[in-house]
Amino acid sequence: MKNVKMSKELNENDKRKRNNLLSQYYGITEEKDVENLFDVDGKHFNADAYVDKLVQETSLKQLIDKEQELVREIQSLDSEMQTLVYENYNKFILATDTIRQMKSDFKTMEDEMEKLVQDMSHIATFANNISSNLQDRRQQITKLSNIHELLKNLQFLFDLPNKLKTCVEEKNYSLAVKYYAKSEQVLQDFGDHPSFSGIQSDCKEIVETLRKCLKVQFSRAEVTSQELEESASLLCKLGESSTDLAREFLEINKVRLEKDLENLSSYVWSGENNGEVVLIFIEKCCNTALNNVALTIATFNNIFPSTISKHNEGMNSMATDVINQLCPIVESKIVEIIGFEISEACCLSVVAALDKFHRRLLAVQRLLLVDKQWSFTLITEIARIISHRTADALVIKWTSELQGWRDSWNNDNQPHGSVKFIEGALVEHIHRAFVALTAFVGNHVTFSQDSQFRQTFGRRYVREEVLVLSLRKLSTMLANLSNVTGKDSASPTLILVLSRVAIDFSQNLAQSLLSLIEEQFDIPVGFQGDHLTPISVITLDFKQTSQSLLQSYVQSESHVLVQMIRKSMDSRDWLTASEPRGVRPVIKRVLEEISRVDSHAAQLYEEGSRKERSSDSSRRTHHSSSRMQQKSSWSSLGPSQLDSSLLNNIQKLFSERIDLSGTVEPNKGSVVMAIIKICLKGFLECVRLKTFGKYGIQQIQVDCYYLQLFLWRFTFDENLVHSLLDEILSSAVQRCLEPVLMEPGVVELICER
Repeated sequence: MKNVKMSKELNENDKRKRNNLLSQYYGITEEKDVENLFDVDGKHFNADAYVDKLVQETSLKQLIDKEQELVREIQSLDSEMQTLVYENYNKFILATDTIRQMKSDFKTMEDEMEKLVQDMSHIATFANNISSNLQDRRQQITKLSNIHELLKNLQFLFDLPNKLKTCVEEKNYSLAVKYYAKSEQVLQDFGDHPSFSGIQSDCKEIVETLRKCLKVQFSRAEVTSQELEESASLLCKLGESSTDLAREFLEINKVRLEKDLENLSSYVWSGENNGEVVLIFIEKCCNTALNNVALTIATFNNIFPSTISKHNEGMNSMATDVINQLCPIVESKIVEIIGFEISEACCLSVVAALDKFHRRLLAVQRLLLVDKQWSFTLITEIARIISHRTADALVIKWTSELQGWRDSWNNDNQPHGSVKFIEGALVEHIHRAFVALTAFVGNHVTFSQDSQFRQTFGRRYVREEVLVLSLRKLSTMLANLSNVTGKDSASPTLILVLSRVAIDFSQNLAQSLLSLIEEQFDIPVGFQGDHLTPISVITLDFKQTSQSLLQSYVQSESHVLVQMIRKSMDSRDWLTASEPRGVRPVIKRVLEEISRVDSHAAQLYEEGSRKERSSDSSRRTHHSSSRMQQKSSWSSLGPSQLDSSLLNNIQKLFSERIDLSGTVEPNKGSVVMAIIKICLKGFLECVRLKTFGKYGIQQIQVDCYYLQLFLWRFTFDENLVHSLLDEILSSAVQRCLEPVLMEPGVVELICER
């Protein structure tokens, strides 16, 4: 039978193999199922198919390697299986021991509970026996106990007057009130009985004395809050009206608080550290007035809880009146203490003091259950005053700096370096002011968390009153320097430097300072609401100031040059002058001064646009090899041509009108050209006031030609210079008695030499 069974299994295996092979050959089996047949770890694994596949697809060596690999895996699995069995076996043994121990513990607990039940049963039996034995005596004991209590009460009544007197003498008022309250009802019920009438009368006298003592303590100025509360509570127990006590309480404390206000208003300090003085004053204010207000409110609420509805309005009115008087006192004292010089340390101390006062005042407001803006109103006003004084101090410092520079200025100073120094000094002062004012918006400051305060302080006070107002005053101060004359007038070079400073403020410094405060004081960039001054107004002020300073500089420098020329013209007799041998020193000096002006202006301003040289100028060029040496058409005029003024009139008719009061542009060419125009115009006016001889006009001819040779490098409009020089020589010819000019070659030789 066994052989038959084995043969059947072999036949089935062969049949299965054939079916698998046929299915694979004809593609009947799905690819997924075929793959599952060869997966050793899958549930559809077919060992025969797997072996057949290996035999068909691999070599003998690969089969041997595969066999060894399978042997190793089997051994590994056997080892892991043994380890798993051993671990589970240990856990099973441990669990068995634990269950056995728990069974033993439960058995012990069950025995102890049975014993406890038996003990409780015995105790109940004993208790019942005792109760039954004492039942007969219980009524007698209760009766005796009541009699004893009555005797004690009678004894207490007989001793009550002496006890009350002793308590009053020892100032133990609370115990006296306790004794009296305990027996008051009995005395009222049995006061008509002869045995108690004497006790009642004695007690009334003593209680009246006690009431007077409590009222004295209640109204005493130096009484503590605890004693005050105790006195009011005892008086209420003795039958005093809570309404009268509340009214008296408010009157007494109002006097005390007014005394605190009087002491604060007469506060006198010493020392130079204003910030520390403010901290000390606020500490005193918090520890006296504010602390006493808070204690008064808290004590009132504790003493008269049932009468708050009646007298709360009076309490609130009194406290509000005190705080309304306190805030102006605090404001005036702080403003008086800080003075006008507010340093960064002082500002930090003031903010710390105000923040402490703000927090203490908020605590008082919470006790009053009112929503007031006392502290914010006070702090906002002090912030406004400090901002205003900071702006004033800033202007004073700037004024002092400007006076110092005006008094000690040396014309040898380098303008470019001076601009940086002056701008740095001016900006440094305002930076320090900003740093001091940032204390009001610090993250650790309680009152600065209020958005309304931050907006008001940043926009209205810092931006408008400090930055905008100060810069506009600075612009005015700079402009005023151009109007000062005499010994107090500023150096022309300083005026030129300050004009560059004003231009820098107009172009970038004002905007940079505005951006700085917008960042530090949480002002939206470019915000123009709340009637804020546009930055364009400030830049326009500085631009106009720069224009005014440039005009003043031009007037000052040109005045010096004209005075030099006038003195030189007045110091010579032009009718009897000797034959010219060279250029007059004053002309050389004028060119040196113009060169200095050109150098200074070049350090501060750009070159400016230069006009193309005209054809007329080109025609006046002498020798192509000479560098820009020019001679005007009048240098070759003959004596016969100079006899008539027709030519001069024609030249004036077609010449351009020269505007001496025109606007000076902020560039080097415009500044230097304006000075040259005024200088030559002054030279012209001096010539028109003189009468010349033969050699006198020849000297003017040499001077004009020398100026023509060198002035071209400083001007951007050569035609204008030539026109003025032509007019000077023409006027000299008209004022000459013997108008004979030198030969052009001689003039050139003299000037070159």
